[in-house]
Amino acid sequence: MGRIGGSDAISTPLLHDCASLLYRFISESPGCTAEAAAVALGMDRRDIDEAVRDLRELGLLSTEHTGSERPESEWPNSEQPEPERPDSDQPLVPHPVDFARVKVLNPLQRDLNRKQALVDELRGDLDELELHSPLSQQSRCTLEIVSELADVRRLITGFAEECCDEALASQPGGAREEEVLADSMDRTTRLLERGVTMRTLYQHTARFSPTTLAYVDLVTPLGAQVRTLASGFPRCIIFDRKVGILPLVDGSKGAVIVRDPQILAFVSDAFDRAWTTASALTSDDGRADRAAATSEIQHAIISLLTQGESDKRIAQVVGISLRNCQRHISHIMKSIGARNRLHAGYLLSKEPFNGH
Repeated sequence: MGRIGGSDAISTPLLHDCASLLYRFISESPGCTAEAAAVALGMDRRDIDEAVRDLRELGLLSTEHTGSERPESEWPNSEQPEPERPDSDQPLVPHPVDFARVKVLNPLQRDLNRKQALVDELRGDLDELELHSPLSQQSRCTLEIVSELADVRRLITGFAEECCDEALASQPGGAREEEVLADSMDRTTRLLERGVTMRTLYQHTARFSPTTLAYVDLVTPLGAQVRTLASGFPRCIIFDRKVGILPLVDGSKGAVIVRDPQILAFVSDAFDRAWTTASALTSDDGRADRAAATSEIQHAIISLLTQGESDKRIAQVVGISLRNCQRHISHIMKSIGARNRLHAGYLLSKEPFNGH
C-alpha cells in the first residue's frame, strides 16, 4: 500500500469575485491596461494587481511586453518569470479558460485521484480488518433503516414468528386503530399460544376506546399483559431482547431495526421501569378506574402546562387529540380561576389541582 500525504501538495489561488470580474472585462476590452480596468470597474488598484497575479497564476492572463511573448501556460517551469506588478500601460491579454484547465485543474485532478485511490485502499484494508476482528463484531452497533410501513409490518411478522421467550411493546397515542389491531391479532395469538410472554404498554386514553378494550378482552385470557401510563412510553417493539423496532426521529411511518445488545438492554430496562409504575388494563375496568385515569391525565397535562409546553405538544405526550387537550386545559383553568396560562402556572404552583 502507498502512503497518504507528502510534500508534493499543489497550491493554487481560487478564482475570487475581483479576478472573475477583471477577466470578463478584459475579455470584452482588447488592449485594456490594469490602470484602465481599475478606473472602468471602480476598483482599488491593489485589488486589480492582486486579481492580475491570481489570473496569471491560473494561466488565464498575461501582460503583453512584446508581440512575441508566449502565454504563461506555455512557459516551461524553469522559464516562467516571477509574477510582478503590471505597469499601467501594459495591455492585459486574456487566455482561453482551457489554459487554466491544463495548467491547474489537470494536475489537481491527478493528485486528487491518487489520494482517493489511497483512501479507498486504506478503507478496504480497515473494513477487512474489522470484519475479522471478534471484538469488533461484538461491539458493532447494527442499525437498519426501513422506510416503507408495509416492509416494517412484514419484518414485525417475521420477528414474531422467530420469537421464543418474550415480546415487549409500547404503543403510545391513545386509542388504537381497528385495522391495526385486527392486523396484529393473528400474530399475537400465535405468539401467546407458543408460551411467549407478552407485555404491552398503552396510554391511559386507551381505556376510553371500545375497540382497544375489545382487543384487550381477546388477548388477556391467552396470557397477554396490558398496562397503561398517563404520559406513555416511547413507541417500540422488542423480541427476546435480541431485535427491536424503533420509530424514526422524523416521525415518518418507517422504522429502524436495532440488533445492538447495548441499545436493546437500555430500552428494555427503561420499559421494565415504566411497567412497574403502570396500571393494569382489563376490559371490565369500572367507572372508578376510568376516573382515576382521567385524574392522572389531567395531572400530566398540568405538569406540561406549567413547563410552558404548547397545546399541540401536550396533546402528543398524553395521547389525545388537540381539541380534547384544549378542552382539558380550559376546564383546568376555569376550575382554578386562571385568567391565562401564566396565571394558571402561578396558581398551580401555590395549590395542587384537585381534579374538580
